[in-house]
Amino acid sequence: MKSKRTMAAGLAALGLVLAACSSGATTAPSSAAASAAASGAAGAAACQGKTIAVIVKAGTSTYWKTVGSGVDDAKAEFPGCTVTFEGPDAETNVTAQIAEVEAAVAKKVAAIVIAVTGADQVLPSLQKAADAGIPIILIDTNKDFTPKKAFVGTDNAAGGKAAGDYIVKTVGVKAGDTVLIIRGQAGDAVHNLREQGATDPLKAAGVTVIVQPADSDRAKGQAVMENVLQANPNLKAVFATNDEMALGALKAAQQANKTIPIIGFDANPDAIASIEAGGLTGSIAQFPKKIGQFGVETAVKILAGESVDANVNTGVELVTKDNVANFK
Repeated sequence: MKSKRTMAAGLAALGLVLAACSSGATTAPSSAAASAAASGAAGAAACQGKTIAVIVKAGTSTYWKTVGSGVDDAKAEFPGCTVTFEGPDAETNVTAQIAEVEAAVAKKVAAIVIAVTGADQVLPSLQKAADAGIPIILIDTNKDFTPKKAFVGTDNAAGGKAAGDYIVKTVGVKAGDTVLIIRGQAGDAVHNLREQGATDPLKAAGVTVIVQPADSDRAKGQAVMENVLQANPNLKAVFATNDEMALGALKAAQQANKTIPIIGFDANPDAIASIEAGGLTGSIAQFPKKIGQFGVETAVKILAGESVDANVNTGVELVTKDNVANFK
């Protein structure tokens, strides 16, 4: 049987609204999701013999591999089109991603679908691609980049807000309490939005917010949590802007014999297993498979000369013990 996560992502492809779970905050995918699906024969003909380069932030993590599985789904729709998938060895390796973009330009690919890592260091290379007439589709991470043809991804601010609201309303933090936000690489637009989305309701409640970076890494997340707990033994809750850091924070809390509500972001398989086992309190689910699939489909539509929506929102949902069974 398909999981609710798979079914919800499929509904997104049809432009339908995700059903809200009783315990989870949900933001629906935009109707633009429907138009991300390429138009069959026209798209296949336009893509025939051409290459679409998909470049992500890291080729090794569970999240990006899931994006890649969506890319594979799109590849199956257009067998005459070559779709490549690559990414650096770590999200902090901006230099490697720049090299991947430059290589794609040199190969004269038909389109580039990219999740830009870092701050804006990659944009000059993307500008070269645009100047060469290569359409640029941004996925996962939006940027203020005029030549982009479309953005496909999650409303990260809404996801962060869902986490912050849960910590205030359900965990019950109050004015004067301290909450830790562990975030990804400094300057990364996705983590900026997730952090800000969570920070707003927390500060509105009078909560003291500590923000520490851990580069989306589990071991670094654990180290940050260990250090913060030493200085703040009465820490009330944690929001990590990805699941790897959340799981690291959980390990540190367990080793310190502390039970602290911890919410991650991505709802990856390890996080889902942890929520089910009573470890993590929750995680903000996004739908990375559809990000990969819609990104490629949008590129094919552009190659076919069809209009595309500027923004395709793939939706978010808060996963807790109350609805985790739907995400297995």
